[in-house]
Amino acid sequence: MIQHGNGILVEVDGRKFRFDPRRVNQDDTCMISHAHTDHLPTSFRGSSVVCSQITRDFVKLRRNKEVQIVDDEHVRQLEAGHIAGSQMFLVEGEKKVLYTGDFCTREKEHTKAAMPHKCDVLIMEATYGKPHYVFPDHAEMMAVVKDWLNDIMRADGIAVLYAYPLGKSQELSAYLRDFPLLLHGAIAENNRLLRAHGMTLSDVEYDQHLAIPPFVYITSGLGRDLARVESLKKKGAKTAAFSGWALDRDFVSVSRANEAFPVSDHCGFDELVEFARRCDPEAVFTTHGFAKELANHLRRNLGIQAQPLVARQRTLDHFC
Repeated sequence: MIQHGNGILVEVDGRKFRFDPRRVNQDDTCMISHAHTDHLPTSFRGSSVVCSQITRDFVKLRRNKEVQIVDDEHVRQLEAGHIAGSQMFLVEGEKKVLYTGDFCTREKEHTKAAMPHKCDVLIMEATYGKPHYVFPDHAEMMAVVKDWLNDIMRADGIAVLYAYPLGKSQELSAYLRDFPLLLHGAIAENNRLLRAHGMTLSDVEYDQHLAIPPFVYITSGLGRDLARVESLKKKGAKTAAFSGWALDRDFVSVSRANEAFPVSDHCGFDELVEFARRCDPEAVFTTHGFAKELANHLRRNLGIQAQPLVARQRTLDHFC
């Protein structure tokens, strides 16, 4: 049985495995794929989880909760390529069930690529599950970013980069390490945690005494930081937003940035389809984003029994 409710519950060989639950309990094997807040538990009725050491430390940082990593002989952790510490989970029993969480099959500066694995059931995200979302080569796009920044730095200018504090901010920190980087405090804190795990990332926080052009400031650009960004723009700062949604025609105007670069921590549509094909499952369940559209495409074009998984839905193991 597969059920979407408190995370995604899968029963294999009479045991309950729960992927990305909102509530951790003692009775199920609970797995946390990565440290984005929409995947982290909000309550803990138990402290034993299956996750990476990086995710464990982010649970402490973001939820102020100490959890204990446990091993399960039926669960394999696999690189998800989404953000630092992200994992896919392969539950092995009478049937093999692969849960991707958020994942990415492109090699990036600070993460390895997710790889397909043969399974009977594939539960996969569909954030960019429409044909429109095909991302350019990551290395080529980042090279374009460097060229854009070099022009600004040669003119003793300021560049403000809008990026999610956990994920793209680390990719930018890693790839742009040779630039004079200043970071929003939350990004610097995340980088310090990852430095403790051996990653080479800047952790220099923005300080007005350090903010002497030329420099690159990485921030979400939101909340309390909006006033700082507006002040830098008045001083001539150029802005750029980094998101997979940059492929949408109106993204530049919505983000209010001078430039928008389609850089994502997720798979594009073509990569989702190819991943499903190479996993060669009997059934696919899609979650998040364009789940219905991706499932329809997999049924029509790959002949796989695929369907979107919605909250409170129960699906029997014979894939009806």
